[in-house]
Amino acid sequence: MPTQAVSPVKRGRLQRGMTLQELADKCTADGAPVTESTLSRIERRLQGPRPKLRSVLAQVLALDIDDLDGPSGSPA
Repeated sequence: MPTQAVSPVKRGRLQRGMTLQELADKCTADGAPVTESTLSRIERRLQGPRPKLRSVLAQVLALDIDDLDGPSGSPA
């Protein structure tokens, strides 16, 4: 079975040494409440982030907002 490339969210989180829970806490503190399980689904590209969360993730992880795609590589 082919492996899928690591998502920008997971790559950014790991580069910053953050756990899913730490990222969820940071996003919540920055005005985009999210659970650890939702972030996990976003990292696995099973779910796309809501617009506010997309903006906060881009800011927290220093990502281009266009890099945050939705499920299966489609735009969120």
